[in-house]
Amino acid sequence: MKAIKQLAMIFVIFFMASVCTAAPAAMPEKYNLDNQLEVVSEITDNNFRDWEKVDNQSFIFQNSPSEFYLIILSGPSDELSFNDSVKIGEKNSIIKPGKSRVIISSSGIKERYVISKIYKLKDADQADEIREQLTRATK
Repeated sequence: MKAIKQLAMIFVIFFMASVCTAAPAAMPEKYNLDNQLEVVSEITDNNFRDWEKVDNQSFIFQNSPSEFYLIILSGPSDELSFNDSVKIGEKNSIIKPGKSRVIISSSGIKERYVISKIYKLKDADQADEIREQLTRATK
């Protein structure tokens, strides 16, 4: 009987540990920009011209000379600050939050992150404003 109780207790501990690990981390409130920016459900024409880091969980994605998006990753990345390259899916593929992955490469290390949110930005000026807003919120 004692062995069954111990076995049950071990099972409960492993179950609780797996539930805690599987639970997604809460998204910081500073990334809830739904009332401020246009939420995008997908980007269908992926030309990926350029990108610029905002912080360790977001970056500005430039799709054309006048088309900018704020990409929020599912979690923070230490490599985003010191990266060599960022890749989103395949060229000309559809980019969707919750489905598409960002690959961050730095010094031979590749990290993959799911895109949590995508916001469309009006222009380069709004990209600068949002970058400043999110950077200030980090401090």
